[in-house]
Amino acid sequence: MMRKFAVLSDIHGNSWALKAVLNDIESRNIDTVFNLGDILYGPLDPKGTYDLLRTRQFINIRGNQDRFILENIGKKGVHQTLDYVLKQLDDEALNFLKNLPFDYRFGSEIYTCHGTPEKDDEYLIEHLTETHVGIKENATLNSILNQIEERIVFCGHSHQPGFIITDLKTIINPGSVGLPAYDDDLPIFHKMLNFSNHARYCIVTVEIGEVIKVEQISIKYDSESAATMAEKNNRPDWALWLRTGRA
Repeated sequence: MMRKFAVLSDIHGNSWALKAVLNDIESRNIDTVFNLGDILYGPLDPKGTYDLLRTRQFINIRGNQDRFILENIGKKGVHQTLDYVLKQLDDEALNFLKNLPFDYRFGSEIYTCHGTPEKDDEYLIEHLTETHVGIKENATLNSILNQIEERIVFCGHSHQPGFIITDLKTIINPGSVGLPAYDDDLPIFHKMLNFSNHARYCIVTVEIGEVIKVEQISIKYDSESAATMAEKNNRPDWALWLRTGRA
């Protein structure tokens, strides 16, 4: 039996991007939607993002930024963006985050995680050096996933669309719905860039346990409204990332 899955990740509270992606998904014959985490954190519209998701029957898992929110409930001054997010989220939204699993297995075919099977804040596909972002060798990927029985793996975290086939696994990253670029100091300073302001997700078609088609979808949306909200919340860096896909 052939099935079509929509795979989302890294929405980061961008309700404008999420609306565009949901509208696109609704125009397609999708069997199941996976949401791979980092859902509500960002200087944008966390409440509106939760409202768009709360009644949908998606398979949702937790990202490192979702964990960051939960670890700091009741605290103030940790970060201005965190303060903003916590002010926006009510108990229902926080309970939604609390109930998210670290990973999820879909039947015997698909394994999903935000980062890697061990850590939600590590990249699965990408390898960082002092000068560039590269792709890990197939043997390294097989080693990281050696405890995962499922052949198909969905991951997020890097905001980079990716599709890797090793002799043992098919690994797919849908990119980011809500944040097309960023920079980070950990584990070393690096930038993740997509060079456009589009929202991204992917559609994966599976038949008899094998991936037969991967469609990386890029959707234009009202990124200016998202960037303006970031500026309003004192995050000009996010505004740049949202407008340009560059950091």
